[in-house]
Amino acid sequence: MPRCLCLEDQLVPQCFDRYSTTPSPSDSTAVARCYVTLYHLSASQALKQALIVITQDFLLTTYAAHALPAPSRLRRVLFVTSISLTSISLGVYLASLPQITNLTALLRPPSTSSSLAYLPPTERAAEINNLITNHPLSQRLRSDPEWTESRPHLRLPPLMRQHSLTASTLMGDTKIPVPPMMFTKGDKGEELVAISYLGADLCGHVGIIHGGMLATMLDEGLARCCFAALPSKVGVTARLEIDFRKPTKSDGFVVLKARTVKVEGRKAWVKGRVEVLPMPVGGDGNIEGSGKAGPYEEKGEVLVEAEGLFVEPRWAKNLPAFARPA
Repeated sequence: MPRCLCLEDQLVPQCFDRYSTTPSPSDSTAVARCYVTLYHLSASQALKQALIVITQDFLLTTYAAHALPAPSRLRRVLFVTSISLTSISLGVYLASLPQITNLTALLRPPSTSSSLAYLPPTERAAEINNLITNHPLSQRLRSDPEWTESRPHLRLPPLMRQHSLTASTLMGDTKIPVPPMMFTKGDKGEELVAISYLGADLCGHVGIIHGGMLATMLDEGLARCCFAALPSKVGVTARLEIDFRKPTKSDGFVVLKARTVKVEGRKAWVKGRVEVLPMPVGGDGNIEGSGKAGPYEEKGEVLVEAEGLFVEPRWAKNLPAFARPA
């Protein structure tokens, strides 16, 4: 008998026996090679066709038997639900992120020290800021332990600052290029000194600062002076009387001085004025006429004078911390 026929008689039964049980994927390569060997050694065309069918069925049976079972319907529903909830949660978080940031800023407003670390946005603003910061009046009050230095407009949370007339609308390179430098005496609303620069875009007549701008400065300055004297540190303007003494020229430095003269419960009376900020004379950096007297007693060139009555509203005690004046 030819050699190939003997091999067929011996190997075909062995392969059929092995095919009768389901092999593991690790055996699939060896079994498939057995069938291919039989195919090449077989002299019978019918056997070759049978081997092709057997090999195909074997491979399908092997991997189908060891494939991962299809997930149940409950598992599919849970998977889709978890993906959907994760996507929705992520979308809600991303959409609310600006509000979360704003809320954090409201609950944690800038501190006094951070407000003093002001960086001017332009070269012109830097020059103005340098003069205000290093002016002899600023240096004198800064060295006096009775006085506290701050820039309250920069202590407003950004969300509130953008809607503020004096902290946002009136700020600008040709309006108020630098936030006013403010000094307050004591912790009971005794006196206030604020140094500002007023630009050309704040005029009524050409070259003359609008009277409404000066009234706004006095309204805010006198109010800030007495806030600490009121029970809840909040007050609104009940009455404001203004006397304009001289035209206030634009593109110049001014100093606002205020003093609380009387306090009764929720009411405080304050006097104040706006003066031309005197510039140092000579090489020693001193200001002509300045001595040991306090800033309020030292009268310079008075431009506007004012008296005001400020009252603390009954609802002020319910205001959250971020809604109170900085």
